[in-house]
Amino acid sequence: MEDVMAAPMVELPRAIQGLILFSTLLGAVFLFQVYQLLPPDAFDIVSFGWVLFLIDSALTFFRPRISFYVGLVLAIIALVETLSQPQHYVLIASGDLGATATIVVGSIAEVLLIVLAAYYLLTQRGKDPWAWPGAKSQT
Repeated sequence: MEDVMAAPMVELPRAIQGLILFSTLLGAVFLFQVYQLLPPDAFDIVSFGWVLFLIDSALTFFRPRISFYVGLVLAIIALVETLSQPQHYVLIASGDLGATATIVVGSIAEVLLIVLAAYYLLTQRGKDPWAWPGAKSQT
């Protein structure tokens, strides 16, 4: 039974890492699509968010656990921002296939990232005695 449960926990960090990298790549596509549509100030803010995802992508190779926390926060912010913008719903309703695909695929990736990263981080907290005060020691 232990081996059955250990296999998904080995693959789960790779899936989270892949979702972070995918979000970064999709963010570059998004920046290309909105360059002409956004005013310069708004584009700068969106670009800054993408740079944070880019930094998080690099961090996944050196400090995966920290990267998962950062990715979780960035995914929540990106999803809330995407769902709160009425312009996104207008783009979807307009039938623009490229914009619709970017919004829908990006939102699905962010939801998956939130669910998988939260699950992984919560299950790992119980195994790490330094995770929170009062956690049981492994010694």
